[in-house]
Amino acid sequence: MKDIVLIHGTWCDGSVWGDFVRKLEIMGLRVHTPSLRYHDLPYDEVMEKVGAVSLTDYADDLVALVESLDEPPLLLGHSLGCLLAQMVAERTQVTGMILMGPAPTADIFALYPTMIRCFIRHFLRWGFWKKPMPPYKDEFFRYCLNVQEPSLKEEIFKTLVPESGKVYTQMAFPFFDKSRAGYVDFSKITGPVLVITGSEDKMTVSAIAQKTAKNYQDSVLVSLTGADHMYESGKFQDKTLSVIHAWLSEKAYL
Repeated sequence: MKDIVLIHGTWCDGSVWGDFVRKLEIMGLRVHTPSLRYHDLPYDEVMEKVGAVSLTDYADDLVALVESLDEPPLLLGHSLGCLLAQMVAERTQVTGMILMGPAPTADIFALYPTMIRCFIRHFLRWGFWKKPMPPYKDEFFRYCLNVQEPSLKEEIFKTLVPESGKVYTQMAFPFFDKSRAGYVDFSKITGPVLVITGSEDKMTVSAIAQKTAKNYQDSVLVSLTGADHMYESGKFQDKTLSVIHAWLSEKAYL
């Protein structure tokens, strides 16, 4: 049975995957759903602790998990989790990667209008580089879940926790980051890569997914017409899983 590590995105924790996990298990995969550092704590505790956590801190925890497994796993990232998946794959052996709505590595232009509008409230706060970034409901609904049903939007929002201000500073302004955390040496990553994007993804636009796929020799880019940023939930979950199943079968992982 093949291991697959799911790496969630901004404001989420390992529980966000929901039924997506069961459906991957039905395919015959052993699924791991870690939470990024502090994200599994109560909201107020996350608010106290997460502000100055770095991309490297997140990646360190994930590398430790990957190296604890019996064999190199597949990595499946969503949004911020895609950047982290690439950082992990640069440092330790993995079988391959599935990147859904990837956040940009430092070499990729990221200042698209909808992405700026999604996070500008955080960056207008003094000390944003070390403050936790709370989930902003209007922006989350408008740019992340823009094609989903209102009931699902409310259900997911209730589970969200603050995100690291330092992480978002490292991503938005990589040229100021002395640690160069968001820069990835793609030559160190040799496994196949599946990149999934959606035509209505406003949180990480399709141009970023296209550039991400071009950074790898053995890559496939699939665009889901009409899909927003929440590939693992709601209206486009089954289409996303169908694309993943086809790719896993082609690569003989199932």
